[in-house]
Amino acid sequence: MMLPSCGYRLTPRGGVVPEGARTIAVAAFVNNTKEPYVDVEVTKAVVDEFLADGRLKVVGSESADLVLRGTVTKFDVIAQSYTAEAYVQQYMVSIAVSASIEDARSHTIIWQEGGIGSVFVASYPVTIGDITATKIAKETALRKASQDVAWTLRSRVLEGF
Repeated sequence: MMLPSCGYRLTPRGGVVPEGARTIAVAAFVNNTKEPYVDVEVTKAVVDEFLADGRLKVVGSESADLVLRGTVTKFDVIAQSYTAEAYVQQYMVSIAVSASIEDARSHTIIWQEGGIGSVFVASYPVTIGDITATKIAKETALRKASQDVAWTLRSRVLEGF
């Protein structure tokens, strides 16, 4: 008996990864925003995402089949809610990157895309009178937004969507 299906399946390699590629290097992302260290968080999240996935081994650029390069193009902090006194009560963090995959042997770009952004809302509360708590909350929101961008990037590269 045959059952209908959507045809969706996960493969060990797919998306933009050429046949035979086993390793990937993740170059440090470039920061084209005014927010310090956002590039560091995004780079770390992307490396962690590929390490967790495991389909491509993360290595240094000298021994990689592929090199992922990226630029953080947007970092927005948007007021999301206010107190009755018109003070900001909560902010939302949004990140976008552009990225490319290069064949390390031929040095040709095999994939590139811009505007890859965080989809899930990463927000943080403002603790009036406690700047340290607000700063920690902002850093946590930045990590969550970076993880979301990394997941999306890994998905586009390995699954093609």
